[in-house]
Amino acid sequence: MARSENQKLKTLYVAKYFMENSDENHPVTAGDIVDYLREDCEITAERRAIYRDIAILRDEFGMDIDGGQGGKYRLLSRQFEFDDLRLLAECVHAAKFISAAKAKELVGTISEFCSIHQADQLQEEVFLCDRVKTTQRGTMTIISKINAAMAKKLDGKPHTPQKISFKYLKHTLQDRSTQVERRKGAIYKVSPYKLLINEGNYYLLAFDDKAQDMRTYRIDRMKEVKLLEEPREGAEAFEAIDMESYTRRVFSMFGGQQKRVSVRFINPLLDTVIERFGTTPDVFYRPDDERHFVVTADVEISNQFFAWVCGFGKRAKITYPPEVVEDFQKFLSGISEMYQSK
Repeated sequence: MARSENQKLKTLYVAKYFMENSDENHPVTAGDIVDYLREDCEITAERRAIYRDIAILRDEFGMDIDGGQGGKYRLLSRQFEFDDLRLLAECVHAAKFISAAKAKELVGTISEFCSIHQADQLQEEVFLCDRVKTTQRGTMTIISKINAAMAKKLDGKPHTPQKISFKYLKHTLQDRSTQVERRKGAIYKVSPYKLLINEGNYYLLAFDDKAQDMRTYRIDRMKEVKLLEEPREGAEAFEAIDMESYTRRVFSMFGGQQKRVSVRFINPLLDTVIERFGTTPDVFYRPDDERHFVVTADVEISNQFFAWVCGFGKRAKITYPPEVVEDFQKFLSGISEMYQSK
C-alpha cells in the first residue's frame, strides 16, 4: 500500500496497535505508537497527532482507553474480557473431540481477540493432565456437514433435512494407534437429528436406516461423511425419545429397571456423590452416623451401576431395597467365581 494511502488509515492503525499491544496491565506511550507507525506502517506522525487519534478512538468509536497519566495509555476493556477468552481456551483444550493440532489452531484464533501479552498467557496457562485427544483431524468438518444435513434453512432458503452416509471406525488389539473400518468398510446410512456432547466427546443421535431405530455414533469415529439427496426419516422415533433418560441410559452408569435405592457412603465422598446424583428434591441425603451418610435416589439398576459402587470398595454399601442388595451380592459372586476358575 502506498505511503499516502497508509497515512489516511493512521487512526485505524493506532486502534490496531492498542488492540494487539495494550491491556490493563500493559500501558503504551505515544512514542511507542509513533515508532510502530514509522517502522511497520510507513506512516510519519507527530505525538500531537497521536493524541488526536486517541481522542477520536475514545469519543467517536467508544474504545475504553485509559487516560495518559505519566504519558501512558491502556486499553482497559474489549469486546471479550480476558476471563471469557481464557474460559473458551480451556473448553477447547478439554474437548476430546478436537485434535491437539486443531486445539492449538483454535486457541490461536481466540488469542486474536486479546493483546499479545494475554495471548502468551492463554498458550501457557492451560495444562490438562492425561487428557486423551482424538487423532482424527477432520472432526470439525464432519460436524459442519452434519449441521448442514440437519438444517431447515441453508443460505437463508428453506432446506429439507437430509440423510448422510459414512464409514464407522474401531480400534483393534493388533494396532491400537490406528482405527480400522467396522463391518469391513460397510456404508452406514442414517438420518441425523441431534449432536450430543458427553465427557468431552461429540456424538450423533440419528435414525439408522438398517436398524430402523435411533442410534448414537461417536463423531471422531466417522469417516467419509457424505450428504445424500434423500430426505430425513425417523421423525416419530426421535420425537418419542425422552432425551434426559435416553442420554442417561446411553452415557452413564444407568440402563435398567428404575428403583428407589439407598447407598451408604463415608462422609469424604459427599462431593463425589452429589456430582453423580445431584441435589434435586427427589434425591435425599441424611447423616447415618458421625462417619457416614446415606443417599436415596431413583436409580436404573444395571451392571454399570453395580460397577460404579464397586469402585468405592469398602467406602460404599447398598442398603436398600433388599432385592437390589441381593442382586449386588450375585454380581460380586459372579466376579469372584471368574477369578477362582482355572
